[in-house]
Amino acid sequence: MDAIFARRSIRKFTDESLTDSQIQQLLRAGMAAACAKNSQNRLFFVSEGRGSLPTLIQVHPNAFALKTAAAAITVCADLRQAAQIDPLNPWWVQDCAAAMENILVEAADMGLGGLWIGVHPDPKRVVAVQKDLGAPDFIVPLGVAALGHPDKVKEPIDRFEGDKVFYGAYHEDNNS
Repeated sequence: MDAIFARRSIRKFTDESLTDSQIQQLLRAGMAAACAKNSQNRLFFVSEGRGSLPTLIQVHPNAFALKTAAAAITVCADLRQAAQIDPLNPWWVQDCAAAMENILVEAADMGLGGLWIGVHPDPKRVVAVQKDLGAPDFIVPLGVAALGHPDKVKEPIDRFEGDKVFYGAYHEDNNS
């Protein structure tokens, strides 16, 4: 639970780079995530250096974190592969989201900072990332993890809210 509570959105990073082994560990964490029907239809694009994904920075109001991030990992789905496993292709979003969360939790566990920059389903953002990565239309980015050493450390937070938990069926008065 410590790594889960320590995972906070970090929007500014120091000048310190990430090592190849740190990036490898983050990728391993992403690839260890649950994946529907074991499709493994996720692709991971690593962009190193500040200001990576410049087209995304232009069209996304919160992508400014990439200006100071040491690296970015973009989690994408290969829709061709997803369609082979399930023609209706309904699960790639969940598969990529699970991978993204694993990357961010592992970053926190490593003492690094991360920010989930949402891309899908905004078409302008999707096209911007595809352009930055040179990816064809069937490679769809779910999001980008901006990663690095945090400029400031945020305290862990427990966001548990008991009134949002239902045992059994939904009922209006959930205070009992």
